[in-house]
This record gives sequence, C-alpha cells and structure tokens, in this order.
Amino acid sequence: MKRATTGRILKIGLLISLISATVCTSLYACMSMNGYTSTVDLSKVDLVQLEEPEPEDPVAVIRTSMGDISVRLFPEEAPNAVKNFEELANAGFYDDTYVFQLEPKVYFAAGSKTPDGELGEAYQEEHESIEREVSDNLWPFRGALCALTTKSDTGFWKMFLDKVKYYNGSRFILVDSIEFTDDLIKEMYGDNPDNKVARAFEQLGGVPNYSQQMTIFGQTYAGFDVLDAITEAATTGEENHKTPAEEIRIRTVEITTYEKAPAPVTTGTDAPGSTTAATTTTAAE
Repeated sequence: MKRATTGRILKIGLLISLISATVCTSLYACMSMNGYTSTVDLSKVDLVQLEEPEPEDPVAVIRTSMGDISVRLFPEEAPNAVKNFEELANAGFYDDTYVFQLEPKVYFAAGSKTPDGELGEAYQEEHESIEREVSDNLWPFRGALCALTTKSDTGFWKMFLDKVKYYNGSRFILVDSIEFTDDLIKEMYGDNPDNKVARAFEQLGGVPNYSQQMTIFGQTYAGFDVLDAITEAATTGEENHKTPAEEIRIRTVEITTYEKAPAPVTTGTDAPGSTTAATTTTAAE
C-alpha cells in the first residue's frame, strides 16, 4: 500500500480551510467535504466535553518540549480511535516525535517520527487504517484532540452517494481557536437562539469548520497555556503547510486515569470540563 504523505493529509484531513471553507450555518446542518449536508438533532446532543471528568476516566498526558497537556479521552464516543491512540502511546510510539505542522493560533499537528510529518518506516497498516468515527456529542471546541485523516476509500459513485469512507492513523491534531467575529457568531446561531453547540463555541472557542468532519476522541482539561504557546510559535514553510521554525517535540504520551494524573494548576478562566470554567496547566513535577 502506498504510504500516506503530509501532502495527502493536507488534501484530506485539513481540506477545510479555516479562511475560505463553508461554515456550518446553524451547526444543525453541517456541510461535508464532498458537498453533502448532514444534520444533527440538537435536542439529542450531549456535550460531554464540557463535563467534569470522573476519577476513573481515561486521560492522556501529552508531554511536549514546551510543557504538558492533559486530555480526557472518550472511548464511548470513539472507541477505535481511543484504542489505537492508547496502544501507540503505551508502546512508546510517540516518544520523541515531532510537532510537524501548525496553523498559528488555530491548531497543531503532531505524532510523527519525522519533522516533515512523513510516516516513512514508522508506517503500520493496523494503526493507520482506523475508520473515522463521528459523534454528535463531540465538537471541535478549543482543546479538542482529533485523529488526523490520512486516506479515503473513494470513487465516483461513492462521492455521488456520499458514501466515501475516511480513515485515521497515528498522527493527531489539537485544536485551538479561530477568531469569532460577530457575523460568525450570528451565522452559527442561525434562527435558533437556544443552539447549545453554537453557545459552547462562542464561550469556549474552537474551529466550527471542522464540525462533523473528523474523529474527535479527547478534550483538553489542563495545559491550555501550553496549547497556546505551541500554536503561537514562530513558523516557516509554505502558506498551506507551516512548520515550527524551531523544533517542538512530543517527549512522550502517558495513558492514565483522571484521579492518577498530575494535579492541574489553575491559571485562567476558560477551560471546558471545569466547574470553575478555568484554564489549567499541569503541575510541575
């Protein structure tokens, strides 16, 4: 099988431009990549990302060269993506890997063995062919952990019938936030002033363009200052593929539970899943 390249990732996983993509107008009807519309019944949406983690909930502590980011995982919503991520983390796959792409203040992509994002000899079919899992309960709010789309099973009739299958792999992105203008906020709410998903985006930030477009399998609850520091780092490279000007590494990813994870230190006021709605960072060890 042909190995996925960074260019391939860009064409599939990050195809929705943060500047020019069509935004879901009400977050009830969301435009898919090939132009078809999927609908979400907001009355049935459970925004689990905003909930306080329970002691036994699985979490990942992503230790980077710029600090730690702690993420609650959602195996009930994205079981295959969580299993894949946990297996790779426990096997040491992410040790000393790279942040290989970032969109300033919007997201960073990481988990590659090479600084250019190529899989190369690290390619493992069983870990790079995880079918996309989209949940109505998970949205690309600030701090969302997403599996990067690497390939698709496509063809004319599959495109026509909106039956294209997308697959995730080992690499991941952490979402920060686009700028929410008054016009964008108004567009998100549409004709529904009680749209709870739009309200969450307005309060927390994120990237509405990615809604229902990729596998989301975790939510940051500690380390938002580190997320910001990475997405605000100086970049180099082409406009549609910016890389850190100075190397940023993932030191390791530790899988544990919320009660056993390092205690967060409150530093701000906007982290999802906190009873005090506070941005947090992991405590120094």
